Amino acid sequence: MAAQARSTSEELLDSVLPEEDAHLLFSWLRDLPFMESTHQGLHPHDAARETLAADLRWRAPNAFVSMRGRLAEEYLRLLREAPEERVWTVTDELFHLFREGKILARLRTWSREDEVHDRPLHPDDMDVVLRMAEETEGAASAELVRHWAERQPQAFSVYRLVSTGRVVAFTARLALSYPPDPQDVATDPVVAAAWAYADATAPVSPGEHIGVSRFSVYPEQYQIPSRVIDLSSSRAQAEAARARGRAYGFAVWRDAETWAERVEGTLGDTGARPRVGEHTYGLFAVDWRQVPVEAWLHRFISATDVPVRPGPASVPRTTFDQGVREALQHWRDPAAFAACALTRTRLAADLTEPVEELRALLRQAVDDLARDPRGVRAREALTAGHFSGAPTQEAAARRLGLPYGTYRRHLRQGLDLLCEALWQRELYGAGEAGQGPSC
Repeated sequence: MAAQARSTSEELLDSVLPEEDAHLLFSWLRDLPFMESTHQGLHPHDAARETLAADLRWRAPNAFVSMRGRLAEEYLRLLREAPEERVWTVTDELFHLFREGKILARLRTWSREDEVHDRPLHPDDMDVVLRMAEETEGAASAELVRHWAERQPQAFSVYRLVSTGRVVAFTARLALSYPPDPQDVATDPVVAAAWAYADATAPVSPGEHIGVSRFSVYPEQYQIPSRVIDLSSSRAQAEAARARGRAYGFAVWRDAETWAERVEGTLGDTGARPRVGEHTYGLFAVDWRQVPVEAWLHRFISATDVPVRPGPASVPRTTFDQGVREALQHWRDPAAFAACALTRTRLAADLTEPVEELRALLRQAVDDLARDPRGVRAREALTAGHFSGAPTQEAAARRLGLPYGTYRRHLRQGLDLLCEALWQRELYGAGEAGQGPSC
């Protein structure tokens, strides 16, 4: 059980294994050398988790599926019945349980690197929140953040790194009652587009409301899959499950074409492209009156038959990502490159000449980032930093004519996109990799 659940508490043990002494079992788990304790409970180290889960799936596949089913039933029960203060992480736990499914692989990341926790917006946070909004989306968007923070401060979450406490992101999930407020419609083009879509499709009735995941601002990983997006989405889905009279749920993304591929099968593209300042946004929707939240969640549960390539077991995602970074760092040292962890993944298992072919694959994957306009700057930063012969990252920034901070931001985005593209190939092989997130 502990290998499948994202985190294990004594209460979860008691609910899922009622025939066991939960207190003794939790104490035993807590003393195991590969278990870590967090505010949410216990979890095994990533490598131990993957090993334990793979072993159970091999030697007792029915027990593996049965345990996953028990956990899913408990999470769904909690979603319906748990006190409000406990429910926000339940969908996150549920999605982690079925993280191998193709849909969730497109949408979510499960790395514990840069782990964050969310807290309500505090007045002292406003300066940094507005600064992040203006940095990523422009002055017009920052003014809309100010507008909604005054109207619905409870809709905002601020995200801090667990390791340092530094504020790195914020999101906002608005609840807007019918009839729409004329001031809100006149002020925010995105909210106006949401109400217009609802009116044209299946109008909202008196006593109902819509939910809009209006802002998702993480400057260092702007609108690419991250733990910030994971947690905000989990909260939005938990809110939708427990809200009375919610007619629609809307999500807003600037890179509409990429996100249309990611959310396919879960949210519909409304076709609306509202403009705020210099940027155009895509608006995606689900009608909760047509698809109850629990039925919607079952789409993820039923999409877990992931085709797994034959060959050695996949390494944990965190190890894989570190292997990609290590390979880039040792690009100009053939001996060090040959010893890097990436050569021991399934990605390299089928290669006749692993080192040379892996180098070629890595270089091609970087070039492929430029197929999407979002990846052009990322490709340039990776190429300048690792392939061009620049002696330092500062020199690479100068070569591109960029301020060092801007260069580092493009480089981080490039690494995230590259790791995700290669991870999809690691899981599914070259033929299936395109079913993951588009780069």
